[in-house]
Amino acid sequence: MTIGFEEFWNRFTRVEAKSKAVSARFSSVQLYPLLRTRIFYALAQGVGLFDNPHPNFSKPELPEGLPELPSLESLARVDAVVIPFRRRVAGGEPYSDAILARLAAEGKSVRVIDFDFDEEKYQADPTLLDLGRLRAQYTERFTEQVNKNLRITSREPAENRWTKIVTAFEAEFGVELDKFSKYPKYVVRRTLIDQLGFGALFKQLGAKELYIVNAYSEPSLVLAGKRAGLTVTEIQHGFISKFHPAYSYPGGLLKAKVDSVAQQIATWGSYWGTDTKLPRGTKTVVTGPTLPFAEYRRQALAVNRIVPGQVLFTSQGAIGAELFRAAVQTARQNPQLTVIYRLHPNESLEDYRELANQLEANHGLHLPTNFSLSHRDPIFLDLVSQSEYLIGAFSTTLFEGLALGCKVLVLPLSGYENVLPAIESADLTLISNLESLGEYLSRAKPAKDPYRYYAKTGE
Repeated sequence: MTIGFEEFWNRFTRVEAKSKAVSARFSSVQLYPLLRTRIFYALAQGVGLFDNPHPNFSKPELPEGLPELPSLESLARVDAVVIPFRRRVAGGEPYSDAILARLAAEGKSVRVIDFDFDEEKYQADPTLLDLGRLRAQYTERFTEQVNKNLRITSREPAENRWTKIVTAFEAEFGVELDKFSKYPKYVVRRTLIDQLGFGALFKQLGAKELYIVNAYSEPSLVLAGKRAGLTVTEIQHGFISKFHPAYSYPGGLLKAKVDSVAQQIATWGSYWGTDTKLPRGTKTVVTGPTLPFAEYRRQALAVNRIVPGQVLFTSQGAIGAELFRAAVQTARQNPQLTVIYRLHPNESLEDYRELANQLEANHGLHLPTNFSLSHRDPIFLDLVSQSEYLIGAFSTTLFEGLALGCKVLVLPLSGYENVLPAIESADLTLISNLESLGEYLSRAKPAKDPYRYYAKTGE
């Protein structure tokens, strides 16, 4: 079964509205929104729109023998709590740095809570907190209480209601959602435990604000922040559009308030979220790009780094195989160009070498000499700032290319609809026929106003 992305999205949201999936509560928890993004991608993979968007991602297990957490009473009170991104970029976490700098400039005290325990940081500050140890402690402390509350109501009605929601999606798309077919009581339990534990922590800290990167992957922390009376702000780390299941709730879905979505989204520029039907009670506020990106942009634009004829393809796990084949075809048909295919950090170099082997085995095609793979080294922005052209589908990296002066082009693969506003403004050039790539390259131009994607800061 193959359908267009926009048709898929419209049918997806119609099922949500008809089944009342978003507003349905299970032991006081709006369960479906916690799993919405995962269900969206499971269906999209099932109908052939996408591959696994993060094929090599896994959460590390909590090591044994870690020191005990400090008592709540020993913790200094703060104005704000910041939870950075789980994934590090070049050894650091750039997404929350601008918020931390702004809070410091405002004279506000901050408690940073990382995902994993850091021995070096702990030696400098024994009051260090991390989500791994906190969750282990809260699980031990609150599981019995939460299980008792869950037993107050019968499991059967909850199981039936969840089955109706899942069955509605399966019937619409002809896809079996095996991973979601069983009522996920563990998600409800985990959410309630987190609300109790982190809610008490935030209150004890006296914080008024919670800032969190990638909040849709940690919705229970958003719920805990709201429960404790904090204003919760998600820090942008990637794409926001009217087709993103973590943010956009169009049509009849707007009648339902989504508890697990932050009240604010701190965006890099005014472009982000302008076409997105955010849930009731959520708004965007422009805080600018990450500090490393702002500084990199300042330095990159001060000199001309562009290598004429260098074409950089930026990969995405969800459509990586299609992008790879397009990049190889581009290199083969245009020997005068230098084509580089850059992998996403969560992708594996071995997977793409296997794709190359398949091209050779099935079609007798060797990788052309003007084509190369790139993974993690050099840093991605170095490649972007040196490339005359950047090609992809709907990655945020396309907009980094616009900010750094690239001529950016888009392939009409599944999901490219996410960047239609930038295509309509002529900042992005849509390639409708790869055979005529030369024509599109000659037509492509740098963005008229790159600062609407990444606002000007002190650089």
